[in-house]
Amino acid sequence: FAAGIPSFKMYMTYPAMMIGDQDLFSALLELKKYGGIAGVHCENAGVIDALIAQHKAEGKTAPSSHPECRPNPLEAEAVAHLLRIAEVADVPIVIVHLSTKEALLEVMHARERGQKVYVETCPHYLLLDDSVYYQEDYSASARYICAPPMRKKEDQAVLWKALANGSIQTVSTDHCSFTLKQKDAGRGDFTKIPGGLPGVETRGELLYTAGVAEGLITKEQMCALLSENPARLYGAYPRKGVLAPGSDADIVVYDPGASHVIRAEDCVANVDYNPYEGFVTAGGIRQVWLRGQLSVENGKVLVEAPAGKYMARGKNSL
Repeated sequence: FAAGIPSFKMYMTYPAMMIGDQDLFSALLELKKYGGIAGVHCENAGVIDALIAQHKAEGKTAPSSHPECRPNPLEAEAVAHLLRIAEVADVPIVIVHLSTKEALLEVMHARERGQKVYVETCPHYLLLDDSVYYQEDYSASARYICAPPMRKKEDQAVLWKALANGSIQTVSTDHCSFTLKQKDAGRGDFTKIPGGLPGVETRGELLYTAGVAEGLITKEQMCALLSENPARLYGAYPRKGVLAPGSDADIVVYDPGASHVIRAEDCVANVDYNPYEGFVTAGGIRQVWLRGQLSVENGKVLVEAPAGKYMARGKNSL
């Protein structure tokens, strides 16, 4: 905290990273002392592992087993489980990459009890559904492996409404750019497919296209979801998240008339596919200014490896 690191991430699944209830509770109490906050990945690890064992015993090893072993209720149960622990600890909490209507309902129940709960979702839960896992071609399905997995269209509809009414505060990407060759590691065993999608490069265009242009959210809400809210939540406001004297001049200029087709070959990310290949955007990013310097224009990076600057952050102000 003295170094300006007030936020941490914890996992309720993934055996190599998850912690048990006692350690989770102790960590929340420690964060409470300093005014820090935790973001938590919520899935029920035990039941997921049981379902994986069942699928493997039945010879079901294709990518389609991935969503079947991580169904909606297992996210909702873990969210409810975490929120009750946070209730006893009396601390605010962040639910990261929430993907289901059932999990959001648990958040609403906690808020009705008076708890402070922040929620993040991702573009792939807003635009993609679990049909991507049932394609005949292994690679076509494996590239979409992530956790939580893609859900149903009805979940998408609920998430969009939650963005519009303020129930969800931020939209991030959980960006993880494994190549198709790396994704190929899971042929014959879906649990060995590395999880994650490239997404940070297209986040703004996707949210504008599927949200603002479709009338589901306003431009102002998009700016809050992508900039102001995360800056406030993670203690970077007002240096970040606002256009004001004294703030960093990090500016994205969006051109509603610059529609184009998303193609992996046009992207800067060092990965050989894009989850939204062929998606037609409503507009596009014209310029990106980094601390007052024009760094990107019309899809071209103008600055070679711009120097990053460490920024000590403060407490949540959202």
